[in-house]
Amino acid sequence: RAPNVVRAAHALGALPLLGARAAAPPHASAFGVSRSLAWTQEQLLAQRRTAFAEELLAAERLRADAEAARDAEALSEAIEQLSEIEERIARDRLGSLASDIARVRRDDVLPAARRLMAAHARSRRILEIQFEGESGFGSGVTQNFYSCVANELQSVEAAAEEHMWLGGAGGADGPNTLAAAEAIGLHVRPLPPDASTELVCRARTSFRALGQLMAKACLDRFIVPLPLSTAFFALVRGDEVGTWGLPPPGATGGIVSAYAALCRDAARRQQQQQQQRGAGAASAADGACRADPDALAAPEAGTEFAQRYLHLGYEMSIADFLHALGDPTFVCPVTSAPLCAGGERRALSVPSLPEYVQLVTRFWLADGVRAQVGAFREGVESVFAFAPLMAFTPSELRALLCGRLHIEWEESELQRHIHPTGGLSRDTPPYRLLIEELLAMPHAERAQFLNFVTACPHLPPSGLETLEIEVAPQHAHLTTPTSQTCGNKLYLPPYRTAEELRNGLHVAFANAEYGGLHEAHTLHHH
Repeated sequence: RAPNVVRAAHALGALPLLGARAAAPPHASAFGVSRSLAWTQEQLLAQRRTAFAEELLAAERLRADAEAARDAEALSEAIEQLSEIEERIARDRLGSLASDIARVRRDDVLPAARRLMAAHARSRRILEIQFEGESGFGSGVTQNFYSCVANELQSVEAAAEEHMWLGGAGGADGPNTLAAAEAIGLHVRPLPPDASTELVCRARTSFRALGQLMAKACLDRFIVPLPLSTAFFALVRGDEVGTWGLPPPGATGGIVSAYAALCRDAARRQQQQQQQRGAGAASAADGACRADPDALAAPEAGTEFAQRYLHLGYEMSIADFLHALGDPTFVCPVTSAPLCAGGERRALSVPSLPEYVQLVTRFWLADGVRAQVGAFREGVESVFAFAPLMAFTPSELRALLCGRLHIEWEESELQRHIHPTGGLSRDTPPYRLLIEELLAMPHAERAQFLNFVTACPHLPPSGLETLEIEVAPQHAHLTTPTSQTCGNKLYLPPYRTAEELRNGLHVAFANAEYGGLHEAHTLHHH
């Protein structure tokens, strides 16, 4: 069977247009002729730029040498040579898509995003963003806008005010930070059956705007790096989601996943025992809701519940755990909404765990989120038809709209897509040390690196090959790295040791929080 990406490309009509280029995104044909031509033109220009790589590198070296020697005449000649090469690369360019420029304040980014989506969702023009009081412009700044909106949507304040997410790691009152959400994924906060009309309307408005935002970003070839759960995109597709879509242990509401895992194991043991007796019990796709009470009550079922299922550092049986909770009832563990008639008075016990898991799963992944999921899809469809996206699996859909949350790369990939320029080579210490540091970086720092250089902490769906990062020598005698996110360019001082590079990058990463994404910004030292 063809790989998913190939099947998706066929469904989008991309392969007939681009031959064997199976990694074509929806821009290849699903978004109209203009977008198709623009996308194809960019692919051709990228190929042509690769063909002129040696000439560009030589001209960059001449410019760097002229700058170092303060030779104005040589610098002028080098710049003219670079311009001629760029003209040859873009010789057959048909033009570019029309765009609208919007200026927003960083302290008003979320409300501004919603106003922009309401006004611009149906526009076929590219939306470009500039921040008031800042000189930066271009695709990097626009991507930074989508990244800032994603950060705002994950803040504790926004989560409480917008009624959108179950929460982050650490329980219902724990921090809802980017790092926590990256690890577990954001899950939609369910609406109780008796939710007020005002609450339902507010939730629907928030998710419709989110759908518009993600669709508009996708249309313009950006991503919104919001770590939504895979289960959310399965629901958006209309798929039925079982207990696999529950938040994991350690996340808000993750206790239900632990209950579900306990029930599945008990059901599996029960099935094995029946098969040994010749009963031939039928297997189930989601045995968490089918465990027999006797199997759950068996000593081997729950004596190590705390350690095995909650990953805690002590032993406690499931019965003792429920007792320690203070006689829990059939209510949502996050919102306290009754899960059934009289649920607030019905005690939760070991034998009733399968039913409880079933009711919570239905509330969190069906009935309680139906309005929000529907509003999100409406938002997407106000920008473009949702049908082409059905060719993607939930995980592929998340990568397409949110980027790749797990940042993995190998040395050969880094060498192919991070290019030394301006006199640097693959053997010069700054470049070589950078590659080594990127390989050694933990995931969180890799995200910070991408955010600093490209204005987005997630990889695009196709990985580094979409970014093509350039590394050039730092100028103006600066001792800290700077970047141009509009061109995915990193400027490195002449570091000689890994420690110097590491310390410089940490300062640079901290400056990204202040909008320090461009060369002209003032550095903030922590």
